[in-house]
Order: sequence, then C-alpha cells, then structure tokens
Amino acid sequence: MELIVETIRYKIDSGVAQIALVQPQTGNALNSSLINQLSQALQAAIADSSCRAIVLRAEGTDFCKGLDLEWILQQGGRPQIELFQAFINCLQLICYSHLPVIACVEGNVTGGGLGLVAACDLVIANENAIFMLPEVIIGMIPALIAPFLLRRLTIAQLKYLTLSSRGIDSLEAKAFGLVDEVATEGMATTLNRQLQRLFRSSPEAIAASKQYFEQLYGSDLQRQTNIALNQLVSWLAQPEVLEGIQSFTEGFSPPWFQKYRGKTHV
Repeated sequence: MELIVETIRYKIDSGVAQIALVQPQTGNALNSSLINQLSQALQAAIADSSCRAIVLRAEGTDFCKGLDLEWILQQGGRPQIELFQAFINCLQLICYSHLPVIACVEGNVTGGGLGLVAACDLVIANENAIFMLPEVIIGMIPALIAPFLLRRLTIAQLKYLTLSSRGIDSLEAKAFGLVDEVATEGMATTLNRQLQRLFRSSPEAIAASKQYFEQLYGSDLQRQTNIALNQLVSWLAQPEVLEGIQSFTEGFSPPWFQKYRGKTHV
C-alpha cells in the first residue's frame, strides 16, 4: 500500500510503515497541512495490525526546518493555537505509539524539527546531518518542543543549544543523546540492521516496555506540554515579537540584531 498526498508519502511494506516528508522546496517546514497529514499517516500505521515498526524520513537537504513562520504570519500574525496543539498531538502520537518509531535523519534539522526527531524511539543520522535550535535569533522560543527534547537532553544541554544557537553534527548530537546511532556504513545498512533486531523482538514486549517507560514519566509530559502551549501563545501575543519575526522572514535585520564589537580577552 502506498499513499502520496501533498506533504507526505506513506507506504507499508513487509511490516514496516515508511513515512516520508516530501516538501523539500519548503524544507519540510511544519505547517497545518504537513502536521495533519503526518498525524494521519501515523494513525494509519498504528492501526495496521501487520505493522511492526514505523520509519520517519524526509526528502531534500532539510529533514525539517521547524514551524513554517511565513505560513503563521500569513494567517494574520495571530498565535496559531490549533496548529501548535496539532503539533503537540502529533509528537505525542509518536511517544505513545505501541510501535517503535525510527527517525532516519539524512538532512539538516532545525527548530521544531528537533522536537519531531526527539519524540522518536530510535534516531539514526547520517554523518552530514546538522542539528540546530535558532529560535532566539529569529525572536522565538523553543517552547513546544522543550518537553520532548528533555526526554533526551539534560536541561543544561537544552539551554546550551538554545542560547548558543550553534549547529552540532551527528557525532556531537550522539554524545548529547539526541542521536542514537550514526550511519557510518550508510543509512540503508544501518536501518536494516535495526529493523532486523526489532523483528526478532516480541511486539508485545516492545509495546509493554514503551508503556512502562511512559509510566515512569508519570503525567509530566502532559503537564509540560500544557505549559509549553501557554508559554508560546503568550510570547507570540506580543506585537513587537511578531514584528521582529516578520522582519527576519522578509530578509531584514530584526531590532535585536547587533554586531558584537568588543574584544575577546583570554
């Protein structure tokens, strides 16, 4: 079975649901259409009794550029509560799925894309992938994805990635815990080896393990995502914030953008 829609390609073959983001021209940016169609593909895989694993990948040089800020601004600049909640629901679908979800990262991951990756159970990345949180440069805060990143990162690591706005490669991301395996032998070989291990495992034991691990988190994820939604909506409700973001998306320097002219002493 293969289904191709505007933003997603969904195919299930030999017990594996392959879900690909197929809008490379936008960097697979997260707009309403992509989030909804991704959620539908995930739900279809979860409901398919023949499915043993879900693989999430993307076409183009960007795995995912994060939230589509231009799309948000085109909606009149109002905080898109429905979009934000839909994104949270999509990430929770991945976390709560009884099936193992594998992210195969073969491009750059930016902003909200890191949340998509962090929600997955297993993350395989090629050697050239770069992971970056540029929100503070743009005038945003990584509110929605922080609860999911904190399932893999320490608060100190999350703070560093946010405040430094520095891109890290796959090897450093693996040291952080954001990546589980670097595909030094190629993505196909590395993924096949992982799928072989999963297919030798009990589906019931995998599902029970995932459910048990979620119980260890308790209600933290739901509580944290509620805080995240309120935080982002409050942030974007400030007119000066939206003005700065719009300046950035239009190619102009936002008011906070300055060049450091001091001298570094060592």
